[in-house]
Amino acid sequence: MLLKILLGLTVLAECVCVPVFLKYYWPDRCKKSFIFKAVGAALFVLCGFLCVKISGNNTPYASLMMWGLVFGFFGDIFLHSLQNKTWHFVVGFLSFLVGHIVYIVAFWKAIKTTYPGSPVFTWYEILITVLLIAAMIGIMLKMGIFKGKEILIAPFVLYGVILFTMLTKGLRYAIGEIAYGTNDYMLPVFLTVGLGAVLFTVSDVILGFTIPMGKTSRLVRNINIVTYFAAQILFGISILFVFSAYPLYP
Repeated sequence: MLLKILLGLTVLAECVCVPVFLKYYWPDRCKKSFIFKAVGAALFVLCGFLCVKISGNNTPYASLMMWGLVFGFFGDIFLHSLQNKTWHFVVGFLSFLVGHIVYIVAFWKAIKTTYPGSPVFTWYEILITVLLIAAMIGIMLKMGIFKGKEILIAPFVLYGVILFTMLTKGLRYAIGEIAYGTNDYMLPVFLTVGLGAVLFTVSDVILGFTIPMGKTSRLVRNINIVTYFAAQILFGISILFVFSAYPLYP
């Protein structure tokens, strides 16, 4: 019971921390925004840890999701660095890239265990991923976002491949639970994994458009940050419901 109370307080603290962070983050980063960004990131890691303890989930899915949250934490720290050095951006970018790959593997582990014999990638996952990447890059080129910054196109394509693969893999698992699941965890899995993947994608796509432009509006930044933290919290909570070591869960 104590751990469940702590989990509730952690989620509540995140709900308080994010608006405060956004307040100090406008118009630009500062010492206070860095502190609240770090606290917010630490809270979603704590959320995942508490969910592991509450559920007793020691499966590969739980371990991988925890690593994904940790990489997200370091990504936040380096991308919001007050020194704003190039290598900080690179380390932060790579941290999120690795975190997305870890999430992809976690979702695949859940799919493979729950639905033995499933292919690693389905034709519709590949098609949707390719179409989304093409649409994103096409729109960015049409808007002239990469003008004079063509060197960023390759990294953005790479990140898009990873991001949209995470989205399609998460949705494949989440929708599969709704369509074929036979237990009480179907809806919670759909809401935590599926919605989490969608929110994370929305956040990263917004960020993908604003980084090359070097400017944003307060509303766009707020949407970017709120969807991001909500996604990480949902991924952490998914550990309560996704027991990937057992077919259809215990």
